[in-house]
Order: sequence, then C-alpha cells, then structure tokens
Amino acid sequence: MSQPLPSDTAADSPQTPIGVLVVDDQFAVREGLARLLTCSARPVRHVNTAATAAEALLAAARLLPNVVVLDADLDGEDGLALIPQLSLTAGVLVLTSHGDAATRARAAGLGALAFIEKHQPAAELLAAIDSIGRRPAPGGQTSQAALGRSSSPGWSQPPL
Repeated sequence: MSQPLPSDTAADSPQTPIGVLVVDDQFAVREGLARLLTCSARPVRHVNTAATAAEALLAAARLLPNVVVLDADLDGEDGLALIPQLSLTAGVLVLTSHGDAATRARAAGLGALAFIEKHQPAAELLAAIDSIGRRPAPGGQTSQAALGRSSSPGWSQPPL
C-alpha cells in the first residue's frame, strides 16, 4: 500500500485562525464585514469592530489582531493616520470608497499592506485578508507564508 507523498504547499496545511479588527464609521459596513468574515472559509480566531480612531487603537492594543481592515475616512477622522501605530502589531488593509491615486500612495507610504475599494468583489477582500493573515506578524512571530506588497492581491492597482 502506498503512502501519500508529503506536500510542502501552504494550501495543503491547516490554516491558523487569525484575528481581524474591522474599523469603519458605518455600522452596516462593520457588521456586514464581520458577518462575511465569520462565514468565510478562512478560520478566524476573532472578528471585532470599531467605529472611531480611539476605539480602534484600544481594540488593537487589547486584542492584537493579525489584520486590521481600516476605512480611510472615519466620519471626518483621518483613518489613514492610524496606519503607523496599527501596523506595529498587525497588517493593515485599507478598505475605502476613496480609491484615488493620492489616497493609495499615502496608504502605501504609511505602511498599509493592501488597498481595496468598497465596490470591489468580496472575494478580493477575503483574498487580501487571507494573504495578510499568513504574513509573519510584526516583531518576528512566525506564520505560514510571507506577503510582499508588490505581489499582494490586495493592491488592485500597483501602489504609486
């Protein structure tokens, strides 16, 4: 009787559950994304939400998520300004309606790993979250695979 050959692809190994923090000022967006994530094939450790910059920073410090899905505009607050602090412990994905070149360039310059516009398919968002969730965590913790910004499925257009 033959034994199955060992595989070294990440797709064949069990996925480690990730923690996700969704930061958006719109209740429907926060709750919709939280439901989408909990129903996705990607195993999640937790999905939490925040509506303001202050809530986001508190939740990120308390929960230490792997991925932060961040809106650029938090009801007048500059969501992108949070990227440097959030990216110390998590990979940041910007999810926004503001997909102009200047916003993309600023997000990339501040350390965002992915940029998705809200009108893009949910599959692109989930793929970007999965890619970021497989990255080594800031500070050297290990995970299944690394993601380079230039090859990330989360940059619907190359960063400027």
